Amino acid sequence: MRNSFTGYVLSLFGLLSALLLGLGSCGVDRWPEYYPRTGRDLWIDSVMREDYLWYEEIPSSESLNYFQEPEQFLSSLLSASDHYSSVDTIYASLPPAYGFDYSLYATEEDTVYNALVTYVIPGSPAEEAGLRRGDWIMQVDTIRLMRDNSEELLSAGGPRRLLLGRYVSLGEDEYGEAIGGVVADREVDLPSARGVTDVVVPCHSVFSQDGYTIGYLVYNSFSADADEQLRQLFRDFANQGVGDLVLDLRYNEGGTSGSLQLLASLLAPSDAQGRVLASLQYNRKKADRNHDILLDTQNTNGGVNLGLSTLYVLTSEATAAASEMLVNGLRPYMEVVVIGETTAGDVVATADYTNPRYPWVLRPAVCYVYNAEGQADYASGIRPDYSVGQFDNLADVLPLGDPGEALLKAAIEYVLGQAPVRQAVSPVSRTFAGEKKLRRNFRKGLIVPANP
Repeated sequence: MRNSFTGYVLSLFGLLSALLLGLGSCGVDRWPEYYPRTGRDLWIDSVMREDYLWYEEIPSSESLNYFQEPEQFLSSLLSASDHYSSVDTIYASLPPAYGFDYSLYATEEDTVYNALVTYVIPGSPAEEAGLRRGDWIMQVDTIRLMRDNSEELLSAGGPRRLLLGRYVSLGEDEYGEAIGGVVADREVDLPSARGVTDVVVPCHSVFSQDGYTIGYLVYNSFSADADEQLRQLFRDFANQGVGDLVLDLRYNEGGTSGSLQLLASLLAPSDAQGRVLASLQYNRKKADRNHDILLDTQNTNGGVNLGLSTLYVLTSEATAAASEMLVNGLRPYMEVVVIGETTAGDVVATADYTNPRYPWVLRPAVCYVYNAEGQADYASGIRPDYSVGQFDNLADVLPLGDPGEALLKAAIEYVLGQAPVRQAVSPVSRTFAGEKKLRRNFRKGLIVPANP
């Protein structure tokens, strides 16, 4: 390691020397003028050449431009295999918003659209107005939605008056396909947009059916801020006799390895405790950092392990990184039934690096993550055991936690030992015209400590 570090220092010294010579040409020392413009990129370069998983693929210093903005400079360093690394401003804040996601669908009128509400942030202006997942926005302040005006009308702004609709199933046509449409339902007043923060656990419930006690948990981020809430929820699940759990990760794009270890330890069978959840493998320079993350109920600090033999996980295309690693890490010890859509396919972990000189945080990919069997074969995503699109049948787009909601309904059928019934695709869903998702306050990826 000493020789590696010495070589790195000499390399960086050579780069600085070359820059100094160039900036001091013609007898003028311009280093004081240019250093503030290059120091940030030089810092990014120095971290990447040491800790980056694919450091050997970084171009030579002579071919790089150290006067770029951080995003552009980082992009010039990345491997073609990398869609994980990023650099962000530390002080980035969430813009004002109404607090809901939506998807646009064309109506029978070619230029007119309706917006399907697909997610509502608890405590947001949208929730205060009474918007629910599955509602349809048909008008905004008496104005019908068009492709060109929809984003303007539904983006951050002042109070709005919304005409909401609901989807009505009308049976099947002569070919056996579901038919239906959106009809006006009610009007609501939407308060002015403001800064909104999503919550880690927006929904949880316990319900009984046919002798089964089923727990349901929507978990949006592996965040230490909600670790104590997670422990309390599992105590409550145990007290209510939950024997089967449906874990909804469709909105979960990642989070910290510590919260991943906590949730996995609460979920894994008791005989798996003390065994490997994940093995982290760093680049050759940092091989001394290679280590295992263990399942360990001793570290759950009061959380109760449910002793499950099977876990039901709901997924979407947004399910990524730490969520995928939870599924992959638990599979050697229990049956994990995945229901929904193929996941994102993130097989590496990132770490946060900061420098007190610059208001930026660098997040490079630093290690591969394998399960106890040395497997991480989901670079193209984890394919569901039962594939169901959450918007295939628009009559089943319901609030999270509703037993009739498409993905939860399929999971319940699995728990009860029934083959989930495939729903006919709603014709209106073929006129999908795009979606708008809020910028979340949650971290993406699997985040490991920069210096484990």
